[in-house]
Amino acid sequence: MKLIVTGGAGFIGSAVVRRAVGEGRQVVNLDALTYSASLENVASVAGDPGYAFEHADICDAAAVAAVFERHQPDAIMHLAAESHNDRAIDGPIDFVRTNVLGTAVLLEAARLYWSALPPGRREAFRFHHVSTDEVFGALGESGAFSEAT
Repeated sequence: MKLIVTGGAGFIGSAVVRRAVGEGRQVVNLDALTYSASLENVASVAGDPGYAFEHADICDAAAVAAVFERHQPDAIMHLAAESHNDRAIDGPIDFVRTNVLGTAVLLEAARLYWSALPPGRREAFRFHHVSTDEVFGALGESGAFSEAT
């Protein structure tokens, strides 16, 4: 299985990348390397033959399409997001650009890629979007988030 992880040099994304590579999966780390990302987070797997890094912005449709074409993934785990609340107050457009436009660009690239896959691969292909509290809102004193929250 070949997996593209967006935001794979961030805190959570790098943990996903390290674990997936450690489990023997082929992983493509797609990251723009903005303020919250560091390749040091994935240095322990950087030399693994199952690991590849693509420095690209998910808002760049041509770059994203090229990554899909080059790597032919079986699944996408979309973790790239602007996620610091204080930064959202100072620069809300950055949040809309990455979290909304970037996700839309990635979904469209995945749809176009998926539609060209042969039936067996098309049925097996997955797009998993992991989001932040900036999308789901605050939880409160107790409870757990669900897809209906």
